[in-house]
Amino acid sequence: MTTPATQRASTDQSVLDRPVLAIDDLTIEFRVRGQWHAAVRDLSLSVGRNETLALVGESGCGKSITALSVMGLVPKPQGRVAKGRIDVDGQDIVRLDEARLEKIRGNRVAMIFQEPMTSLNPVLTIGFQVAEALRVHRGLDAAAADAEALRVLEEVKIPSAARRFHDHPHQFSGGMRQRVMIAMAIACKPALLLADEPTTALDVTIQAQVLGLLDDLKTAYGMAMLFITHNLGVVATIADRVAVMYAGEVVEIASVHAIFARPAHPYTEGLFRAIPRIDRSEQTLSAIAGQVPSIDRMPGGCRFAARCPLREPACDASSPRLEEIAPGHAVRCHVRGPARRVGMGAGGGVGG
Repeated sequence: MTTPATQRASTDQSVLDRPVLAIDDLTIEFRVRGQWHAAVRDLSLSVGRNETLALVGESGCGKSITALSVMGLVPKPQGRVAKGRIDVDGQDIVRLDEARLEKIRGNRVAMIFQEPMTSLNPVLTIGFQVAEALRVHRGLDAAAADAEALRVLEEVKIPSAARRFHDHPHQFSGGMRQRVMIAMAIACKPALLLADEPTTALDVTIQAQVLGLLDDLKTAYGMAMLFITHNLGVVATIADRVAVMYAGEVVEIASVHAIFARPAHPYTEGLFRAIPRIDRSEQTLSAIAGQVPSIDRMPGGCRFAARCPLREPACDASSPRLEEIAPGHAVRCHVRGPARRVGMGAGGGVGG
């Protein structure tokens, strides 16, 4: 016999099992010289609760615009979401108007930007900026918002947070400013945290501290995290799964262990070969020839073909599909796809 309590428990479990972020067949376009061109094409991703998905690739691959689309911040009128869904907790935000999006931004979805000094207001104190989200989204009065903001600043380990509550951003170091940005992002305990290269400008020691802090906060709040980076060392530290992006498409997606042990796509292998090795006294870094094509000059076949050492005629003739080559491991490649699984990981793993 099904009771109301059983039905509620079943509903609650289905909600917990549902991905926090589910992007389905997303295409984002920009107008260039009067014509629309896709910067992100047919993108599908999901991130579950208490999971970190790292989005990896060179500059210009579409990583940041993907995160901005989740925030509903694709710049208009020169940019648009041409098709697809972006579900956050089961709600498609692509269909929401600006007023409803404002209730989600900084509340259910929050973002940490790459350079805090361009995101923090230089004339407002850091305490005011952290408390603002609590006043707007939680309806707290000034005293309650300040008290909660102070607690959050202490949680992100700002030294002497009470004394520095009324300081301005320029009075903090780069690492401390990034902690303030993290405090602003987590103040309302978001379900989804977007981190756009939040450690790029930091030295290695501070970078490690910030990564550890983000991982601790994710676990404490059960957040889903989309972590954007070009640094594979950071990926190894923080990610559960990895999506490698090239020219607006995901070319490989797998668990962090599978990506490091058995990279399948030639682009992923090229990224690994460009990493300096601390266990070798002499080494020659390998560079990937060429550059990411601009959105108005995308090739008709495989977008990586012009830079690929494994290029074949089929690569220029048609665009490969993203296909699974092992459970949870998919690749977009004619040569390394499921029909021709040859040489997988040859020289490409981190131990190679």
